[in-house]
Amino acid sequence: MPSRCPARLSIAAVVLASAFVAVPLTMTGCLAGHHTSTSIHGAYVQPSDLSRVKKHASTTEDVLQMLGEPTERTTNDDGTETWTWNWTRKESGSGHLLFIFSGSSKTEIDESAHVTFEYGVAINKWRD
Repeated sequence: MPSRCPARLSIAAVVLASAFVAVPLTMTGCLAGHHTSTSIHGAYVQPSDLSRVKKHASTTEDVLQMLGEPTERTTNDDGTETWTWNWTRKESGSGHLLFIFSGSSKTEIDESAHVTFEYGVAINKWRD
C-alpha cells in the first residue's frame, strides 16, 4: 500500500497545478473592465421638448404643459419674463486593468433651458 500514496499525491499535484494555470486563462474577461453611468437631477428639459416651443406662437400655458414648472421665473427690465429650468448632469466612470491599475472619474455639469415671454407669448428660447 505505501507505494500507491506517491502516485496519488502526484495526480493531486497535477490537478492542482493545472487549476492554477487554467483559472487565469478562463478569467481573461475579468482582467479589464469599464463602467459608466449618468444621472440627471433637477428640472431636465429634453432638446426635443424645447424644440416644440414655437416663437411668437406658444403661450405660457403651452410651455407649462410641454416643459413643466420652471425652476425660476424672472421679470426683466423691459417687461418681458424669462422662465428657467435648471438641472445637473452627473457622469461617473470607473475602470480596471488586471489587478494593478484602477481609476474613477466624476463630472457634474450644470445645464439650463430658458424661454422668454412677451405678453404671455414665447419670443425666445435657448439652452445653456
